[in-house]
Amino acid sequence: MSAVKTETATLLRLSECHLSTVLQANDFDELRAYIQQLLATLGNCDFMQKMDLRSPNEVSLCHFLGTASEPIMNLFGGEVPSKADPIERHFAKSNLPLAWDIDQLCELNAGHGYLLLQATGIRHGLSMLIRSEQAISRIDFYSNTARNSSSSTAQQADLLLLATYIHNTAERLLRKTQARHTQLLSVREIECLKWSACGKTSREIGELLKITQHTVYFHLKNAAMKLGVFGSRHAVSRAIMLGIIQPG
Repeated sequence: MSAVKTETATLLRLSECHLSTVLQANDFDELRAYIQQLLATLGNCDFMQKMDLRSPNEVSLCHFLGTASEPIMNLFGGEVPSKADPIERHFAKSNLPLAWDIDQLCELNAGHGYLLLQATGIRHGLSMLIRSEQAISRIDFYSNTARNSSSSTAQQADLLLLATYIHNTAERLLRKTQARHTQLLSVREIECLKWSACGKTSREIGELLKITQHTVYFHLKNAAMKLGVFGSRHAVSRAIMLGIIQPG
């Protein structure tokens, strides 16, 4: 593994036209599709992004995006970053991109996610951190082909530029999603979710808001439906993740 000091590339394969498609994505599905097309141009097969976004009420939102298989996405999404992960250790000390080989990571017991990547044919990758004022992304690019040292500098410059565009567009889309969900919920639904997040029962929420327990159930059910989840517990978790309410 080696930290990459990316210099100004003279042979960038990504044009302004290519990158503008990323910025113009209207939703995450479009963004994912555009990135997949560009990665094929660059000789990479997949990518994964983990973004931590600070919401207006200072709650940190976590968002995953990628073209890796669902088991890999679920595994990385559910795992707490391990102190044994050399990539995480690198980014704790440096903002430089890090090129790595999957065999090395697996020999170092970096985590189950890397074993799964190895099993799917991934051979090497490039990881980087992209920061903005209120968000930080770790973005990994994966390749299932042998590393080509002759084009590595230009490819790393391309990927660093692409990562910046991915970060900016994902932040915009996530904030738009957050605002849309906030507008969908009524004041009463948000109040019920807030008290539920504090551990109050439906009966206690009814007493606090001076409404019936049945009405509390009604508001929580509506909130869950609008947030696209099942049940009040999931609605509370989703509302916290989107920054609509704060944890209790």
